[in-house]
Amino acid sequence: MEQLIGKHWHHISEAEAIRLLDSNREKGLSLFEVKHRQERFGLNEMTVKKPRSAFLVFLSQFAQPLVYLLLLAAGVTAVLSHYVDAAVIFGVVLVNAVIGFLQESKAKKAIESLKQMVQTETTVG
Repeated sequence: MEQLIGKHWHHISEAEAIRLLDSNREKGLSLFEVKHRQERFGLNEMTVKKPRSAFLVFLSQFAQPLVYLLLLAAGVTAVLSHYVDAAVIFGVVLVNAVIGFLQESKAKKAIESLKQMVQTETTVG
C-alpha cells in the first residue's frame, strides 16, 4: 500500500486502480478492511486551514515592494519637513490597504458561499 502514494491515478485504468488498491468492484472493502485502512491511513477527510485574522489580512496588504517604496518615500519626505507630502503619500498607502482588505474580504465571502453550495458528502455503494 505504501508504494501507491506516488501513483498518478488519473493515468491508469479503473481495473488497474482496483487491483492496486486490493479492492473489489462489486463488493468493495470489508468492514474489517475499512477499519484497518482508517487506522493506518486516517479518515478520508480534507483538512481545513484555519483562517487568518482580519488584522493579519489587513497587515498583509502592506507586504508589497511598491508599498515599501512609498512608505520609505513618506519617511524621507517627513524627515525633510515636507509633512503635507508625507501625509498624502501615507494616506494613499492607507487607502490602498483598506481597498485591498475590502476586496479580499469580499472574495473570501464569495468563496465561502460557493463552498456551501458544493455537496461534501459522498455515498459509496
